Amino acid sequence: MHGAKIKAFRMMRGFSQDYMADRLAVTQATYSKIEGNKQKATPEQLDKIAKELGVTIADITSNEPIVILNQASNQGAQGHIEHFYADQKELYQKMLASKDDEITNLKEVIQSLKDVIASLTKK
Repeated sequence: MHGAKIKAFRMMRGFSQDYMADRLAVTQATYSKIEGNKQKATPEQLDKIAKELGVTIADITSNEPIVILNQASNQGAQGHIEHFYADQKELYQKMLASKDDEITNLKEVIQSLKDVIASLTKK
């Protein structure tokens, strides 16, 4: 059974179990059993899962591990990805860029809060 790989691919895509269950036309509880290796996916379900996750059935059923290597660069929060499935490298690059944007936004919020505190303490 390959529930752990299915779960890893689902999480990399940012999909919820509810979303995947809906796409398979099963309940979330049933989908959870598939990921938990408590219920075997039918060949049709496995095909739908692979298509929805953008991988092949072989990616899910092979004994090869999913290899993800994130290495921090000299710039600290920046990183890059090596040894990853080519079709998912772009996804991770987008996720990293999104996180960098979140960090920038949080820094701006922190600075705004510091400015407010400074203005309040001057009074």
